[in-house]
Amino acid sequence: MILSNKAIGRAIRQRKIVLDPKPEKEQFAPSALDLRVGNQFFKWKETQAGSGAEVCFDLSAFNITLCKDHLSEVRPESDGRIKLKAGDFILANTLEKITLEYTSQLAARVEGRSGFARLGLQVHMTAPTIHCGFIGNIILELKNCGNYPLLITPNKTYICQLIFETVKDKPVGSFNSKFQYQTGPIGRH
Repeated sequence: MILSNKAIGRAIRQRKIVLDPKPEKEQFAPSALDLRVGNQFFKWKETQAGSGAEVCFDLSAFNITLCKDHLSEVRPESDGRIKLKAGDFILANTLEKITLEYTSQLAARVEGRSGFARLGLQVHMTAPTIHCGFIGNIILELKNCGNYPLLITPNKTYICQLIFETVKDKPVGSFNSKFQYQTGPIGRH
């Protein structure tokens, strides 16, 4: 079952959902909570033909920290905004750090906002799930599929939304992820 704005507020007051910074009234939609983009932006470096750069898709062997050498920081324009040109792909964090208490029986999905989607912005590629027990900033995979540059203001643009859902039973075991407690695009650092 998807939580309403009233149920999201109640879960925040009960500390089943913890957000830092705490959400403002305007962040609540009828059945979602808007989040702001943070201040870390990275893009994958261009590779030269024959460079030998490879990415291993065996997640059991995948070491996300090795990716650090293949990422470069995206700096804001002179006006303080990030320019996402047509076709660009950038990794960014959310301003809000989220904690979904393991015992809360709540999970979330990160989704785009329709106004930005109509301009061609995707905020996640294929990984919308925020598991029960997750603690950290959400990393967004920003892709401009449109024809025009999009300007994003760090720490201010409400770029995505979380849709909270109840988990039928309490999960078994502990939440174990390479991305637990992440603050930036390569996980914990």
